[in-house]
Amino acid sequence: MCRGRTRGTIPAMKYAAFAVLLTVTGCIHTPPPPTTADDPTTDAGTDPLVRDLPRDPDRDSSPAPDQGPPDVPEPVDTGRDALEPDTADAAPDMVADAGDPDCPLGVFCPDTFPYTHAWSTSLSISRNLDGYSCSPEVSERGPEVLYRVRVREAGFLSAAVYDLDADIDVHILSDVDASACLARGHHQASLDVQPGTYWVVADTWSDDVEHAGEYRIDIGFTVPSRGACGMEQGFMDRVRDGGNRLAMPATGPIVLEAHLVTQDEDPPYPTTSTEKLVEHYELSQRVSGFVMFREQHWAPLEGGDFYGAGIGSPTLFPTADEAWYVNMFWTRDARPARGDRMILRLPGSSRAVVVAAGYETGPGNLDHIGGTTEETHHYLGTGHLDTATLGIATDQQLPLGPRVCTD
Repeated sequence: MCRGRTRGTIPAMKYAAFAVLLTVTGCIHTPPPPTTADDPTTDAGTDPLVRDLPRDPDRDSSPAPDQGPPDVPEPVDTGRDALEPDTADAAPDMVADAGDPDCPLGVFCPDTFPYTHAWSTSLSISRNLDGYSCSPEVSERGPEVLYRVRVREAGFLSAAVYDLDADIDVHILSDVDASACLARGHHQASLDVQPGTYWVVADTWSDDVEHAGEYRIDIGFTVPSRGACGMEQGFMDRVRDGGNRLAMPATGPIVLEAHLVTQDEDPPYPTTSTEKLVEHYELSQRVSGFVMFREQHWAPLEGGDFYGAGIGSPTLFPTADEAWYVNMFWTRDARPARGDRMILRLPGSSRAVVVAAGYETGPGNLDHIGGTTEETHHYLGTGHLDTATLGIATDQQLPLGPRVCTD
């Protein structure tokens, strides 16, 4: 149920996940519930086609993450280490307090990230939080569900919520107190955090009635890589630039790009902009380990045989690279090899993302220096056509994803 504000563009099939039993990873001390339960394909030998995607005016956003060292209220420190590296070979999961005996009654205590949980606020008897300091004018007087998250190092904490006929918002707190709100959102909340204990809250929005009900929440914790962010000096030849080569690194507007099909997705490939998109979101989150409310569609059908086509066959596109891909309107000869590292950095900031080049060509407007995924934009705190600096990384061994630059 909506509240006179747009929920955003969510494929209807997204909600099908609620019909599937989800595995909950975490220490849960709670009473059991009742029994009721856009760039077309182009071969290396053809001229690339390109697109610019418009900004989605309904795109949900938490407060933009800090662009330097995190500056947030000190969290409650329990004196316990929270996260230990996971040895799983998929996403960079983090492990926390497995079998934690002091998880409070009625609270969910995740012990791995990304963490996914399907539940209902109607099952909660907690009604202690309302009038969050992040947005005191928003009524959240309905029942809430708490998730305790402990972290032992600085990183990026994020949460995304998906609801059905309910209206559930998500909040991140430094204490179990509405005045300790650090970030909130209608679909997602995220921010930089320091070591300590945080509380993620799924709360019920209310107007004349309480819109309690079923939801799914994803919680993630990402530790950015740290180090130099050197970029090569040079020039980039672009299609139709009339010999006016772009000096690199370049600073300018960055397009918000659509999703592309990867080598882990079997044919038949999508025949619409949303077909198999839910599965792609889940795959991307699992492989990248990055939690956010994904909502961009497949790249449009423009000269290719299917939606979500990049350059060449999807079998050449690793899923880990798709989450962080970048494009430019480079010529065929100037285009980097698939997977070459580039860096997108906020000007005057240590905040950056290591991105994968060579999989797509665009945007066609030469005033826009490049394009990248919603994952990259979300971590940077940017949106469609916001400004960033883009360059080829001098160190081609850098890990993909969020990075804190030390130079």
